[in-house]
Amino acid sequence: MHISRQAVCVPALIILLPLAAVGQPARDSGAVANPAWRDSARYGGGPSVGPPPSDYTGAVPPAAWCLQTTGQASGDFGGAWTTTSRSWLRQVLSDTTRFGAVWRRVLGGAPRITTADSIVQITDESTCRAIAETLNREVLGWRVGPPPVVVFRVRDHLLAYPSNATRGEWGLAVGMTLRREIRGVALW
Repeated sequence: MHISRQAVCVPALIILLPLAAVGQPARDSGAVANPAWRDSARYGGGPSVGPPPSDYTGAVPPAAWCLQTTGQASGDFGGAWTTTSRSWLRQVLSDTTRFGAVWRRVLGGAPRITTADSIVQITDESTCRAIAETLNREVLGWRVGPPPVVVFRVRDHLLAYPSNATRGEWGLAVGMTLRREIRGVALW
């Protein structure tokens, strides 16, 4: 009998999802108990760059909700994280094999893109705050915050990466509609 890597990883994720995130405050009791996307959370592999870094600790709400990927933030945020994340996103969204199809499904039905498509970063503070609040309410559950986010738009799909939202060594990407409805959650 052949057992696929995905068959092994998915049960491991189901076991690990309830664990509290490293260094995060306790979950908010108002968090969604059975979110609509609960059957679309998957471990999917991917680059080991983790979540976008920021100075957010959960002690006070962030000063800015949109993390900029232009090198203005602390550390190597504008360089390695952005280059790796955009490159990986373009790779999986343009892949025409089963690998790409699975990743697009894991990312909530993200579209298959061509070289003519753009991956545009959202920089509107009110939009980032609304997305961060949705992520916090339905995924993260921080009492103070939520953390700032990097949000990319690909056609009619949003991909949000909350800052410092780690579960062990994993990063977190959330696929959403333009109305900020979560369609899929990917951990790596």
